[in-house]
Amino acid sequence: MEKTLFRVIDICKTNNIERTFIQELHNNGLIEIIIQEEQEFLEEEQVLHVERFSTWHYELELNVQGIEVVNNLIDKIEELQRELRHLKLEK
Repeated sequence: MEKTLFRVIDICKTNNIERTFIQELHNNGLIEIIIQEEQEFLEEEQVLHVERFSTWHYELELNVQGIEVVNNLIDKIEELQRELRHLKLEK
């Protein structure tokens, strides 16, 4: 199954996001940029992350390191919630 790709330049224009912000997210391992034919793309799931991270950055004024911490905490909470649901089902 082929994944839908979105051009980074279009994402930046549509969401009023700086290109350097996308690059910082990539450099810190928060998103993965795919390069095809000398253009940068993001998969659909990555676009959702960029939209969430841009809200945190521009509205809450979190820097990329803060975004990374918050994202890791949210991932851990979701993992613990899955574990708890699994344990409740075992009863």
